[in-house]
Amino acid sequence: MIVRPLGDDELALVDARLPLHRLGQAGTYLVAWDGEEPVGHAFVAWSGTKLRIPEIQDVWVAPERRRTGIASDLTRAAEDEARGRGAERISLSVGIANAAARALYEKLDYADAGVPAERVAGTIVLRGRPVEVDDTLLYLVKPLA
Repeated sequence: MIVRPLGDDELALVDARLPLHRLGQAGTYLVAWDGEEPVGHAFVAWSGTKLRIPEIQDVWVAPERRRTGIASDLTRAAEDEARGRGAERISLSVGIANAAARALYEKLDYADAGVPAERVAGTIVLRGRPVEVDDTLLYLVKPLA
C-alpha cells in the first residue's frame, strides 16, 4: 500500500473509482494505492478550517477494503504532509454517531479539541450538487511534534 498526493495525471482514473467530493476546493487529496488501483483517499484542508489549523476531511475507503488499515495509513500520511508544511497540530471532525471512526482516531492519539459539538443540517453543495445532511460533528485534534 502506497499513499501519495493525487497527481494531475491520475485525476481521471481516481475520480472514476473514488468519490472525490472536495475536488475544486483548496487543499490536497491523498490517495491510497494498491498497485495500480486507488482504494481510498483523504483530503487535507490547509486553510479556512474550524480550528484554523490543517484539517483532515473526506476520508473514504472502498467498502471491501475497510478495516484493513487503509484509513490509518491515510491519516498518518495527512499528518506527515502537515508536519512537512510546518504544522504543529492537525484536526478532524467525526460524526457523533460514527463510533468506529471515533475509535480509530482515538487509537491514533486524537483527542477532543475542546470546542462544542457542531450540528450541520440542511443542504450543502459537493462538486456542484446539492446534498442533504444532518449530523453532529465532534472536533478532534492531535499534536504533531
